[in-house]
Amino acid sequence: MQSLQDRLSDILRDLDLAMREVEKIKAQEELIRDMIREAKGEPKVKLRAPRSNVKQTILDLLEQAGTSGLNGASAVETAAKAGVSLERGTVSSLLSRLKNEGVVAYDGSVYRLAKHKVDGVPNVHPLRTSGVFS
Repeated sequence: MQSLQDRLSDILRDLDLAMREVEKIKAQEELIRDMIREAKGEPKVKLRAPRSNVKQTILDLLEQAGTSGLNGASAVETAAKAGVSLERGTVSSLLSRLKNEGVVAYDGSVYRLAKHKVDGVPNVHPLRTSGVFS
């Protein structure tokens, strides 16, 4: 008789396979919808990272950047090269939030994952100037 742990592993494996199939079907659906839009002469929909994946996308970009780090603009640019559209305001807000959570460090020009923080460089808090000079 199969142990409970073995059965759980089998169920998790089956779930993973099912989720992969769902992703394939969703990709096929998007392709068909794009083809229908194109046939109707409608403009192409701009690729955009799903909201739930923006944080993971930024974390992945920061990991790739290593000690070089990223700022909002460079993250948007790097993502665009990979075919993912991110909004700069969303990225900047997320980077700031990650800094406040201690996940990233900010040195005044770029954000780095905390594990890539440059020694001797303080964690700077960006100045907010919106509305100050209006």
